[in-house]
Amino acid sequence: MATQVPIPSAKRQRLAAEATARENEELASKGQLNANMSSVLVQFQSGQDDSLLGTTLSLPASAGQAEMSKLVNQLRQQLKKPDEDEEEDEEIPYTFHVLLAPSPEAPSQPTRINITDSLHESVLQSAIAKRLGISSEDSLTVVFEPQAVFRVRAVSRCSSTLSGHASPILCCAFSPTGQLLATGAGDKTCRLWDMDSETPLHTLQGHAGWVLCAEWEARERRLATGGMDGQVYVWEALDPRTTGRKAWGSRSGKQVDEARAERGETGRMSVAERRAARHASPPGYLLRGHTKWITSLAWEPVHRNARSPRLASSSKDGTVRVWNVERRQVDFVLGGHTASVNMVRWGGEGAIYTVSSDRTVKVWNDQDGRLIRSLNDHAHWVNTVAISTDYYLRTGPFDIQGEYLSAAAKRAQARGESAAGDDEEDRACQSAALARYAKATGNGARPELVVTGSDDQTLYLWPAQIGASAGTPKKPLARLTGHQKTVNHVCFSPDGRLIASASFDNSVKLWDGRTGKFVANLRGHVASVYRIAWSSDSRMLASASKDSTIKLWSLKTYKIKQDLPGHEDEVYCVDFVADKVASGGRDRTVKIWRH
Repeated sequence: MATQVPIPSAKRQRLAAEATARENEELASKGQLNANMSSVLVQFQSGQDDSLLGTTLSLPASAGQAEMSKLVNQLRQQLKKPDEDEEEDEEIPYTFHVLLAPSPEAPSQPTRINITDSLHESVLQSAIAKRLGISSEDSLTVVFEPQAVFRVRAVSRCSSTLSGHASPILCCAFSPTGQLLATGAGDKTCRLWDMDSETPLHTLQGHAGWVLCAEWEARERRLATGGMDGQVYVWEALDPRTTGRKAWGSRSGKQVDEARAERGETGRMSVAERRAARHASPPGYLLRGHTKWITSLAWEPVHRNARSPRLASSSKDGTVRVWNVERRQVDFVLGGHTASVNMVRWGGEGAIYTVSSDRTVKVWNDQDGRLIRSLNDHAHWVNTVAISTDYYLRTGPFDIQGEYLSAAAKRAQARGESAAGDDEEDRACQSAALARYAKATGNGARPELVVTGSDDQTLYLWPAQIGASAGTPKKPLARLTGHQKTVNHVCFSPDGRLIASASFDNSVKLWDGRTGKFVANLRGHVASVYRIAWSSDSRMLASASKDSTIKLWSLKTYKIKQDLPGHEDEVYCVDFVADKVASGGRDRTVKIWRH
């Protein structure tokens, strides 16, 4: 026999009724009485083409952006045509606003109310709605607009196979605008490629050993390369006021004359000499100091130093050198490691992060080279490090929509060739880069995190090391376990929500970018995975492997979206920009993959 719940006594019923009455009075005073119980008739309308989505629905007045975004995505999937691209199934975050009838005071202007909290709070309780007499009994037109204003299309074909290197290609890097590609190889050269025409631009010669790494300055005015000879070369754009082929391609006759005038050269040039001067490679200069291989390079972020950013280089000799590129000398040497420094990253808050074969991760002050702290949790060589804001630090002021480029072109046209315009452009560049960095960090609400990968088959997610709110910055937020062999590359997605790690166990794993929790295992490669690269919208991931393939992964299904065979041997490097992927490897060819 079931136990019966006893009926509350008269006194308990009276006290409960009094408590409910007091709560209702408080809610009524705040205008929230029955907010969760009332409903609103809503018709969704697209803000892009003004088309209506589905029929009129009855929603709770407490519904906010999250609930309405989920509902709109479900309606889109239900109304999708069978022949539409599967990418339309992906959930998109939306912003919402309500269009009301024009007010009597301004009959020609429609009234718009942005929904920031809920329908009840933002719309029904607003002063505009009360003035117009809008209530929960009226039908509202809710306009939705996607927050993700761009989407990268999945690459599916090889558009170019570029030959030129005489040895395996060891590194590749797209420029911040995506208009240029730099590749370094075992033939002791770095080559520049024009991505608009997918043709070669220049061959940069000077290294006496393999070119192991290449890194673009975030303003695209300089390119740094490091080699097995222990030398760092910095290559200058031919026209630093512009970008892309205009900056790094062939010089005009006027530029040749200006360069000769600066050097004090006089006299006429022959046709052959003038042609050679016009097509000469960009000038480069040597930064000498390391005694062993250069393992990685990192430029100072543009939002911290737009005029003359410094360069950090790590080496197998156990040191990191911070170079003043303008004066071509060392500012200071970071010499606290006792073994090879395998990677260096320059953070956006004033810290330099280094990882070493001495099993430590060190954090340095970028102004004076002072050691801030040493993180000692790894049990073996630390191979790789990534920062949650890497994408924004790498691209500086250049956004995917090209807004900064178009604004810079207008400023250049307005100021002409005046020298004062350089200062203005420096300030504009720094301001744009700072705005993008602030957006990436939520104006400080999402401080930049650090993740490291090691030969001990684990990763560690570290809290913010500069201005950290955490009381124990030396204590990792999470220990990421699951790989069965060496973790050789790790990378944050551009939005910072996910971490991807590549390993010699033939797999790529995904982790939550804030908590470090395991998300998915991407299996498909049949040999070691050497390199990974994210698309700029964080929806896809490309991986390069020893099995001679590039694989493009869907982050909705966690399965292969496109298998890209074509290389004849191991693929050592891959990079992703816009809807292009570049890869290079042991077969000495660069392949460009497009949609």
